[in-house]
Amino acid sequence: MAPKEQELPWDLFDRCLLPVLFSHAAAVIVATLLHTFNISHISTVSLFLLFVSVSLAVVLFYHNLKVTAAGKGILLTDCDSQIGYTFARQLDNLGFTVYACFTETQGNEEARKLKEESSGRLHIVQLDVASEEQILAAADYVKNNLPQGAIGLWAIVNNASWATFGEVEWVPYNVFKLAVDVNLLSVVRISQVFLPLVRKTRGRIINLVSIMGRITSPNLSSYCACKFGVEAFSECLRLEMRHWGVDVVVVEPGTYTTGKKGFSKAMMLYQAQLMWNTMSEDARKDYGEDYFEKRVRSLEEFTKGPETDTGPVLRALSDAVARTFPLPRYTPITRAEKLQILVAEHLPRSVYDILYT
Repeated sequence: MAPKEQELPWDLFDRCLLPVLFSHAAAVIVATLLHTFNISHISTVSLFLLFVSVSLAVVLFYHNLKVTAAGKGILLTDCDSQIGYTFARQLDNLGFTVYACFTETQGNEEARKLKEESSGRLHIVQLDVASEEQILAAADYVKNNLPQGAIGLWAIVNNASWATFGEVEWVPYNVFKLAVDVNLLSVVRISQVFLPLVRKTRGRIINLVSIMGRITSPNLSSYCACKFGVEAFSECLRLEMRHWGVDVVVVEPGTYTTGKKGFSKAMMLYQAQLMWNTMSEDARKDYGEDYFEKRVRSLEEFTKGPETDTGPVLRALSDAVARTFPLPRYTPITRAEKLQILVAEHLPRSVYDILYT
């Protein structure tokens, strides 16, 4: 990965920004008062350095506090994915009790391998996140297999995601509905079912989203719409859970960490063929095969190039689970992606359209 593409510690930057601004304001106010009443002629710079040193020391102390893993259970969905599988191993190594969820467990070599590589604390759970029956069955299993002495579940990590593409008029309605079921409604339903267990431990819910939850992209309407929905749901839930001491955390990777994980070339070609076959005759005629192929090929960047580095996402997830005081949002993204979000959220939409679309 080129240096310019490396993820930056935005979480630490976000956590330290407010204390720095507060220290500057406090230094100006205190220095003015001391000079006005002729008590001292200490400079504003000296006061600022004093205040910022103390405030940052306190912030960094609390930032690095971690919970004890022993006796804490974590439900992790979609361990079929590389991020889910690797994070399950990481949590197990840290000493957590992990409920690793796979869409299918019968004859699943990945599930068998994960169980063999892990400690006896790790449980393999069958969970199709779009199935109400399996969600309820998983909840019963977790309740009956909590760590010894535990009164509830420490964390839920909603990792399941399913990416589809295509312009709005092209995507079959049942595909759009499946995208909503997997990417949005599963997060809502799993949170509803498992929240009583999380409230008992004053634990946390971690939702893995995407930069596409805050910026839009043509050809990805179903994915963006779902991720925007998860962002809004997470914010509402965070405000509601403050009363219970439950943290709700959003981990928002950029496309350089998760883009290639969303599509494979075979899946992209299969979806393209499905869309073309199900489009109406009028739509095929109006858009034309050349335009359709051009839009499909525009997504080839997600299937080419070197393997993406999932390390930044895993570090953010680990912090969200293990920090005593997690941030409400972790953004393992590049400078370019951070700038794109700032332009999208703080400048006129016409400026964003000119620069990025």
